[in-house]
Amino acid sequence: MLQKGDALPKFKLPDQSGQEKTFKDLTGKKGLVLFVYSRDNTSG
Repeated sequence: MLQKGDALPKFKLPDQSGQEKTFKDLTGKKGLVLFVYSRDNTSG
């Protein structure tokens, strides 16, 4: 689990058009909201 101040691991995620993007592709643009949803039925 990441802690405050940890660097993000490298990853690729599809955008709304299905194109793969990395975190580096997205930084420095107009704005970025990164929401991480782990799973249902968790206590935290």
